Formats: sequence, structure tokens, C-alpha cells
Amino acid sequence: MINLYNGRLIIERRKLCENWRAKYKLPNLQECTIDLRTKDVREAFIQAQYHYLALRNNQSVVDVEESFNGKRKCWSCVHWLPRSNECSFGFAEAKQERGRFARHCELYDDVGQKPTRPSWYSPID
Repeated sequence: MINLYNGRLIIERRKLCENWRAKYKLPNLQECTIDLRTKDVREAFIQAQYHYLALRNNQSVVDVEESFNGKRKCWSCVHWLPRSNECSFGFAEAKQERGRFARHCELYDDVGQKPTRPSWYSPID
């Protein structure tokens, strides 16, 4: 179980053969549960965030996804630890900036993209 936003978003899976699902408890909205349609914890974490932002801002999930398309977010990085909701390198900025630190991070690596080397890296000839 992953608990985010002070308990307003809970991502859970009871059995390994089941999909992840997200429970939302937002003010002025009835509590709801959404099947995230994935068994992958990283994909579930990202989709749950999109649904949370859509519910909170009264937008469609598609609009939220499009607003993040092409923008780096810490929770899209392979170094992000969904269960503890922090960067595996211990960068406090990642949590303090709510995922926006990724655009400045030299170690950012998106699962869906080809890994890139940090700008300070230079191979030894």
C-alpha cells in the first residue's frame, strides 16, 4: 500500500494477480476507488497521480496527462521509490518541489526513454 497526500490517495493491491487500484478521499467529493489497469507499481503510481489531480481540479484525466506530456516529473524517473515517495538518491528537493525537481536533475532517467548521461559526464579515452 502506498499512502500519499496525507491519506487522500491510497494505492493498493491485495493479490499479485490483481491490478493496482487507487482510493481517493477528497473534500467535497464522495470517496471512490479506481482500477488503474496495471500490475506495474510505477505505472500505477503515475496513473494514480493523474487521477488525483483530475479529481482535485475538476478536469479530465486526458487533460491532466496532456499537461504533463513532455515534462519531467520525479515520479516518472526510475530512481523514484513509490512506496516511500522519495528519490532513491535522497534528493530532498524532489519531495519539496512536488516532483518538479526532475527538470533540473542530472540523474533523471525516464523508463520510456533511452537513458542519457549527465552533462558533467565525459568518457575516458
